[in-house]
Amino acid sequence: MKTKLNLAACLLVGLTFGLSANAQKSVITKAALPANAQTFLKTHFAGQEPTSIIEDKETFSKDYKVQFANNIEVEFDGKGNWEEVDGNHQTIPVTVIPKNIATYIKTNFPNTTVTKIDKGSWGYEVDLSNNIELEFNSKGQFLRIDN
Repeated sequence: MKTKLNLAACLLVGLTFGLSANAQKSVITKAALPANAQTFLKTHFAGQEPTSIIEDKETFSKDYKVQFANNIEVEFDGKGNWEEVDGNHQTIPVTVIPKNIATYIKTNFPNTTVTKIDKGSWGYEVDLSNNIELEFNSKGQFLRIDN
């Protein structure tokens, strides 16, 4: 039994190493981003030029990370759909935030700003300037304060 566990552990480590060894990161231009990502940047970050754009190719996926001089970072999936906007403790553009989420925050946390928003298939996670994290469903309805 111990031999089987050791073999399974070795295979798992080897598989993990093998997949990560296939990762390729490269610096690209804004024009090389998918059209959705380019539109997002033009809409929400007009007049700001990225300081770096990284394309990260994994075995089964691709994503992009855009960073600006003010340390705001935007992550996109392989199709150019935004997944995360991280202000690194700075306020992110309010235009990024879905309207019903922005309204909820303005009503219930009037003296705060959004410093990060993460969009997943399950919904949104929002970090506020007062270090409170909020969770919303995929329709933007408030679920809970995340501790």
